[in-house]
Amino acid sequence: MNTSVTHQGEMDLGLRSFMLGTYKYMIAAMAVSGIVALLIGKFLLLDANGAPTAMAYTLTRPSIALMMTIGIVMGFGTVGRKLHTMSVSGARTFLFVFAAVMGVWLSTIAAFKDPMISVRIFFMASAMFAGVSLLGYTSKKNLSGLATFAAMAFIGVIVLMFANAFFFKAGGGSMFVLGLNAVGLLAVAAMTAWETQALKRTYHATVGNPELAEKYAVFGAASLLLSFINMFMMLMNLFGRD
Repeated sequence: MNTSVTHQGEMDLGLRSFMLGTYKYMIAAMAVSGIVALLIGKFLLLDANGAPTAMAYTLTRPSIALMMTIGIVMGFGTVGRKLHTMSVSGARTFLFVFAAVMGVWLSTIAAFKDPMISVRIFFMASAMFAGVSLLGYTSKKNLSGLATFAAMAFIGVIVLMFANAFFFKAGGGSMFVLGLNAVGLLAVAAMTAWETQALKRTYHATVGNPELAEKYAVFGAASLLLSFINMFMMLMNLFGRD
């Protein structure tokens, strides 16, 4: 019995270390995204008078968003398949390159939004992310079924958003667009809770292989960062109007 309790204690400490490492990677990647967004927004997307440049409008085109979405899906798919064979440094490189790309995309906020609104929405997104991630960490119920439904809903939202951008042209303040963002936000929240729960199972599957656990921590950080950015952008669309 003493041996069993000791082993359980070691597992709990190992899981805590794994999750903390994942969130540390995520925070570092978030910092990279923020710095890249700030620098590009300030020096490339605004002219001397503080007005958005042509590059700022280019980055907001639906075609750019579509190419970025396809690139993200392909990047995560490729790295996910090769994670077992790639090095830890390779996984870290993917995380921070991905964070920098997200920073380029987020830089348009600096050109078109009031900084104080962005800060307010950032704290809203942080609180929401922390809440749903904690829910996923502590929940005893398997969230896979909910995550499957949420993923289908999120894909539907993305498809409809692109259809609107290319064909329907409904304004950002229309009920249709606001409804899409609300549904998308709920879907991302559900998937974030599931991702956190899935990371716990991943740790238990990598016990005895610290290198693999490190790579999954890095990959998990990239996935959580993407969820946070999606959450932030949808909150911005819902509540970030001047």
